[in-house]
Amino acid sequence: MKGAYFFIVNPAAGGGRAARLWPQIKERLQAEGVEFEWAITSGPTDAEEIAARVPEDVTAVAVGGDGTLSEMIAGLPPGRSIGLIPAGRGNDFARSARISLVPEEALRQLLEGEVRPFDLPSVNGRPFLNVAGIGFDAHVAKRAQYAAGNGTLPYLSAALRTLSWYRPRHLALDVDGRRSEGKVFLLAVGNCRYYAGGMKICPSADFDDGLLDLCLAGDLGHVEALLALVRVFTGSHIRQRKIHYTKAHHIHVEGPEDTLVHADGQVIGGLPATFTLRPRALKVVVPRGTWTPSKVTSIRQKASAAQSLGSSP
Repeated sequence: MKGAYFFIVNPAAGGGRAARLWPQIKERLQAEGVEFEWAITSGPTDAEEIAARVPEDVTAVAVGGDGTLSEMIAGLPPGRSIGLIPAGRGNDFARSARISLVPEEALRQLLEGEVRPFDLPSVNGRPFLNVAGIGFDAHVAKRAQYAAGNGTLPYLSAALRTLSWYRPRHLALDVDGRRSEGKVFLLAVGNCRYYAGGMKICPSADFDDGLLDLCLAGDLGHVEALLALVRVFTGSHIRQRKIHYTKAHHIHVEGPEDTLVHADGQVIGGLPATFTLRPRALKVVVPRGTWTPSKVTSIRQKASAAQSLGSSP
């Protein structure tokens, strides 16, 4: 892929990893004669504010983790092209998009890659890329922000601490017009399969199928929660009793206001929460030759196609 780039660098990502990598990346870009500009973030929401100023014909590239990427997306108008040099702790979006976790290789993939369409979900109007959640994992995400380590270690440490006091909350759900309520330990809504550094919380999620994946853990006890925590690495937790999995277009959740909501590991507030999705509203630079379109089609797209066939002469 040829063209101009704007790199948004979060020096705090990955415990300072992005700051250490950026001089090497910049040197290689200059050596190859790539047209680019860059900005360094200095605190929360900086990536969002910087992204809002990126010119329309330029590819915005996050140098950082999923949180940096999520902030950048929030600041970009719809339809823009983005790229990623993963340098965070979890790097879950890179896994889903098949972007190398080795920064030097990820840069090569960016410069030689191809642009493909991704769905863009949001919770309460804020876009996210991987997974948003309510309940247990949102409280874990809040604690994990201050935990040491990379990958799943911060999440696991925070999860075990949170498990000692957290109890399921009584929530009311509306999933594409179907209403239900009951005790919920955890509710995750995914556009991609991974969160928390490689946990496969939504194992059937596809980022271009026009659908949200919903994983709901009901009234789990401590032993059941621990078992689910072990199984989530392989995605086999969805076969566990009290865990329900489905796909949907629109999800609305109500419950106690102190029940936290997170998006891509960043706590954004409490309930109520509404999840929506704009199909293929984002363009992402992915490694050339790795794109495999989803075989699943949005339920609404199928219905629309069937109606069109029925009305044909």
